[in-house]
Order: sequence, then C-alpha cells, then structure tokens
Amino acid sequence: MIKSNKSKFKFKKDLDVIRILGRGMTVTKCPIQEKEQEYWKKNKIDPKVIEYWGCNDLYKFRKLDRLFIMHELYMTTFNKKESTLIEQVNKLDIPVYTLGDYKELKNNIRYPMQEIIKEFKIAYFQNTASYMLALAIMQQPKQIELYGMDMSFGSMTEYMRNEKACVEFWLGVAKGRGIIHLVTKGSTLLMRKKRSNFYGFTIQTPSTNAGMYTIKPDYPYGCGAKCASRYKLAQRDNRI
Repeated sequence: MIKSNKSKFKFKKDLDVIRILGRGMTVTKCPIQEKEQEYWKKNKIDPKVIEYWGCNDLYKFRKLDRLFIMHELYMTTFNKKESTLIEQVNKLDIPVYTLGDYKELKNNIRYPMQEIIKEFKIAYFQNTASYMLALAIMQQPKQIELYGMDMSFGSMTEYMRNEKACVEFWLGVAKGRGIIHLVTKGSTLLMRKKRSNFYGFTIQTPSTNAGMYTIKPDYPYGCGAKCASRYKLAQRDNRI
C-alpha cells in the first residue's frame, strides 16, 4: 500500500467557486488555473478560493485540484490508452475520488456515498458529473461553473437519454440552496431543442448584453391584446 497524507486534501471553507470540467468541447472555455494565479500575483490580488474538479483523464490537459474516476479502475487500465493510469495519477499531488477503495492509488479517497444520500435523501447518479455536482453542493460554494458538459442535441447516446436530465436535476438542487450555477455557451444543459425556455411566449432578445429580454404571450387571432401584453426579465441565462 502506498502511503498518503489525506488530511491535507480536506475541503476548504468559504469556497467562492468550484469549476467542474467534463470532456466536451466547451471545456476549452474554462480559465486556465496557472494563468489565473499568475494574474493575481502580478496585480497583487488576493487569490479567490477557487477549485478545479476534473474527471477521468483530464489531468493530462489541465491542472486540477480534485480528480474523479468513477469507472471501475481495473477495467479502465485494461484499455491500452489508459494502461499507465495508476502510475500517472500517483505523480499528482491531488485526491482521486473513486467508488471503491484502490490501495494502488496514492491519494485515493472513496466517494462519500452514505453522506451524500443522508444529506439529499436521494440517490440519483447517471454519470460522473452528477457525482461531482452533488459533492460540490455539499461544500456550499458561492458559485458552481460547468465546462465541457455539452451533451449535444441530436446525439442518440446515453447523454441525451438519461444523463442530461440527471445533471439538470442537481443544478436545480444547487439553485434551491442558493448556489449560483453557470453553464458554458454551447452546452445543451437547461435548454430545449428548437424551442425557447418560455413555453407559450414569443421572445425579443436584447440588442446588448446590458439589455433585457422582452416576452409576450404567444396567442393567435389577436387574443394577446386582451391579456397582459409584455413582461421584462433581467437578462441572466446562467451561461458563460
């Protein structure tokens, strides 16, 4: 068994932001951790308390604070592309969350399933992102940002059949607890295919980012004149 000091991986209090990274194309929109730290130092700014959480092999492309591998580890390493996974992950000085215990991993932490179920009174996990989101909500950060969680429309894959709804459920839980959540432009989360998010309304989009959405009931045959004709909504669609 490889020795590890897991106590140093305890969650920080008063987190400002947890950034959750998936493997979709929009992951490239996530700020680079090293560049952010360089900017804070150069401008003598106290760094915000931000953590970067990634899944699977994202450690190869981004510096992470926590890594989540929810697939069975031995089956994963059986794949030639991931045959050195354990060796590579053990070089990282970050916790690696898994569903089981793996003595081969230096900083392995078993996902706290019992604590999660006790907290939320539900077990609804269809992908790695949902596990990450539930644990992130437990930390009560001010904001959660999702990058690379695209789940493109038109894809007849598990993403659209089950996983999209599951991730959206946990975003609802975050919202209910007062946590701001932001989703990257290009992701289909919280969107409907070929329809707006205002059923029964027509929408006039603002000309500037500082503008407001204008919506009115979409009734046929002139019936709209008999009801409240316009609403204005502050423009915040939780997309970055």
